Amino acid sequence: MNLGVPTAALAAVFLAGPALPAASARTDAPAASARTDAPQPSIGVGSTRLSPGRPATVTGAGWPSGATVQAEVCGARALRGSADCDTLRAAVALVAADGTFRVTLIAGAPPSRCPCVIRVTAQPGASSAQLDVELAGQREAPLPSLASPPRVDVVRTRLSGSPGLAELFGASPHRTLTVTVRNPGTTALGRAPLIVAWGTGGTADIPVSAPLTRDLPAGATRTYRVRVTLPAAAFGRYSVGGAYGPAKFSSATDVYPWGLITTAVLSALLLVHAIGVAARRRFRQRPLRAGVPAPDAIVTAPVTPTGIELTGLRTFLARAGNEGDRTIALHTLLRHVSGQPELTDRQGLDDLVRVLAPPLPTRPGDTARAESDEPRDARSREVR
Repeated sequence: MNLGVPTAALAAVFLAGPALPAASARTDAPAASARTDAPQPSIGVGSTRLSPGRPATVTGAGWPSGATVQAEVCGARALRGSADCDTLRAAVALVAADGTFRVTLIAGAPPSRCPCVIRVTAQPGASSAQLDVELAGQREAPLPSLASPPRVDVVRTRLSGSPGLAELFGASPHRTLTVTVRNPGTTALGRAPLIVAWGTGGTADIPVSAPLTRDLPAGATRTYRVRVTLPAAAFGRYSVGGAYGPAKFSSATDVYPWGLITTAVLSALLLVHAIGVAARRRFRQRPLRAGVPAPDAIVTAPVTPTGIELTGLRTFLARAGNEGDRTIALHTLLRHVSGQPELTDRQGLDDLVRVLAPPLPTRPGDTARAESDEPRDARSREVR
């Protein structure tokens, strides 16, 4: 009886002993890894069978410390890189100092069909690793061909066209883009699309209608011409570029409407001149206020003597009087007092003319005219 208990216990231990390693194997077996040599980074996953929409834990070892790693589910064995991967559900983690990391991502359907892998890449650096997995609900397909795409060379790109008279005055400029391409490969190139656009600032982002292309045999060369119309009143440098299949090209042209610019400058000068003329005319036609002389008038203040020499006045009065005539013209007296020169004696000039000039024959009307002139001569003497 005493031996039965230990025997039973030993039997239980013996039976249970092999079971523990079996459970551990079932746990470790799914944690398959892509370990290679020791220096190479490696990754592992909790289960190699993934379900879309369910989380999956990815671990890694041997990665550069401090690097950032990105884990994602990819199809087609990630032969084309991120183009085959579900980057929208990718997970990012930071590598610890010992070179390990642990990250959980949500499994999703990659853009390419299986065979599928979990791909981990590190930044910065070029370290990467991947692990084969099964994705529930995804069918496998043959791997895509990785044959290199056909090569195309752009032999020449030229933008031709000179500005016309209408363009100099702001009309829409027209240019012709000439593109010559060549197929240097050994296989024919299909109808690759010809894309042409124009823009400013070195960026061609406004599309232009381009002609349809044809197959380009191996070693053949073909030229395409595209008409490019720029906007009206274009000013500055414009870029014209595009692509023919995988090959890209670009060119540039300068557009300056010099006629429009010259017309605008002359119009501005004429406008300034007209405004100046109108302002001067308005200033000249402005009425002057009372008591304010004109700008170009020379004002001379009359000189009025403060005293009159009595002897000189008597002499002047005696000389100005004519045989008892007691009337002297007021302006004559004022001119004498102010020191201005005296007026010419018109009566004396008339007497001199009568003496020197020969007498003219008289006509019937001359006598009446002479009689009418005598009172006027008398009045003239009174005024003087």
